[in-house]
Amino acid sequence: MERKCGMKKTVSVIVLLCTIFLAGCGEETANPYFNATVLEVYEKSVLVEPFEGEVELSSSDQIVVSTEVVSTHEVPQMEVGDTIRIVYNGEIAESYPAQIATVFAIYPVDESGELLGDAGEAG
Repeated sequence: MERKCGMKKTVSVIVLLCTIFLAGCGEETANPYFNATVLEVYEKSVLVEPFEGEVELSSSDQIVVSTEVVSTHEVPQMEVGDTIRIVYNGEIAESYPAQIATVFAIYPVDESGELLGDAGEAG
């Protein structure tokens, strides 16, 4: 019985990894994202305000975003006032401020939401 349970966990992990991998192979717009301004920087997260017009504003005007990302893309150093793009799994915890725990990547953007630097292929 114990061996069956371990096997189920292994299969579940493999299925999860395949799902994440296949999501990255689809169109660039497969994962939701939004642009935001950094309000506060913490050790493992940032507090952001979504840009005007972003759908995420319907959840909250302030969102805590984890900086522990799933991808291998390096998370940029962030300061208050920076503008960033957050690529995430689409789930926002309804609290205040709202929270996003599963983040795939964070990229720097300019004030108009255009990706900066080598992040041009992201999102």
